[in-house]
Amino acid sequence: MKNNCYPLIARVKPIISSGHTGLAIFLLFIGLCSFIYTATKGLQSIEQIDLHNQASRQALQNSILIGETMSLVKDIETGQRGFIITGDESFLLPYKHAHDLVQETNKKLKVSLAADREDGYSHERLDDLMQRRIRHAEFLIEQRRKNGAAILNDPSLYLEGKQMMDEIRQEITFLQNDQMSLSAHRIHQAQEVQEHSMNLNFWLSIWGTALLFVSAMFLIREKRIRDLAQARLKNSNEMLERVVHERTLQLQHALQRIKKFAMELDENIEAERRRLAREVHDQLGQIFTSLKLVMLGAKGEHKAETLKEKAEEIADLLDEGVNVARRISSELRPALLDDFGLSAAIEHYAEAFINRGGPAMTIAILHDSTLTPQQANQLFRIFQEAATNVLRHAHANRMWINGNFDNNVYHFIIIDDGVGPQQIRKDASGVRNMRERATLLGGTFEFGPAEEQGTKITVHIPLQLEGGA
Repeated sequence: MKNNCYPLIARVKPIISSGHTGLAIFLLFIGLCSFIYTATKGLQSIEQIDLHNQASRQALQNSILIGETMSLVKDIETGQRGFIITGDESFLLPYKHAHDLVQETNKKLKVSLAADREDGYSHERLDDLMQRRIRHAEFLIEQRRKNGAAILNDPSLYLEGKQMMDEIRQEITFLQNDQMSLSAHRIHQAQEVQEHSMNLNFWLSIWGTALLFVSAMFLIREKRIRDLAQARLKNSNEMLERVVHERTLQLQHALQRIKKFAMELDENIEAERRRLAREVHDQLGQIFTSLKLVMLGAKGEHKAETLKEKAEEIADLLDEGVNVARRISSELRPALLDDFGLSAAIEHYAEAFINRGGPAMTIAILHDSTLTPQQANQLFRIFQEAATNVLRHAHANRMWINGNFDNNVYHFIIIDDGVGPQQIRKDASGVRNMRERATLLGGTFEFGPAEEQGTKITVHIPLQLEGGA
């Protein structure tokens, strides 16, 4: 900039000797050169501040990506551990979800860190640790499936996985601290550039006497631009922090809900097993005992009429045993659900439900062929839970069960004409179980009063159709 001003200075030197006019022109020229120089530096400062702010935002985004990667690795660890301890495949849901995403997230993290760091940080160690941990988890799951609970007696299998998780946590902690330090450093650099630019503007107000007004206008405009950029950066950082905090709370809440639902589901399974065991013992046991007594009574008989009566009794007992076995099998999982779909299974269940003293039912299930087996099963379980609640609490005379498909969403509605929603007990799990089943399908669950009288339950399940989005 000084070199560019030298030719002009040489031209205006003769004018200085002409008195106040020449001096004013000279000072004006000096002020103009100072303003041009300062304006140039100001634009460079804005660019530097923007670069530092971008680097700071990138560091914060990297920190979030690092946290997501660690969260996925923890999901793999939690799912594997839960499955090894219980042998329940449902514990592998977070493991499978994280296993599908961790590779892509790790790849994004690797690319982002390689582009952001100036010291050429190598991601190979973290990548190698994560790959080893995933393979070790797959190995433990395979061993649990092959050897059963015997794997729990070999603590050496867990020690290697724990060591790898400790090393991964150490590496993740190092990366997060490094990114936060980098963000703070970039912000500090931006502040230094801003302070330097403001000092330069202060001296401009002294040197640019003749151009004070014009210079002030430009300086105000420049300051507004910088303040706006700083305000946007501040708002962006605050919003990013809020999003991270809210997302963390959501993930924690979701994890607690999954754990609680899994425990309640396990308790319900155990309770159902005990009930079925009692039914098998009380009903089938009695039938077989009676069958044995009849056969023992027929053993010493020689009269044809008596033997015929005994044979008829045996046939009746066998028919009763077959009916009991079929009823128990149907309660475990209706065969109609797999063979003929949701509508047939609900109608079959409703017939037995009404015979046990339940309210009358009006059923209109349409387009149930669009449902996957898992979706049909979960909706059937929601219907079972709702029917049980109506029988226990609603004092209803009729229920309406409707299902229909519209705009890639399956709508499942249950209405009764009972007393309506009551205050839910803290230990009650019926509504919570229905809501969790809908959530597992990626859908929504609504529970509230019906339009006229009673209770209304609405479930919306998104569908993936062939050739659809």
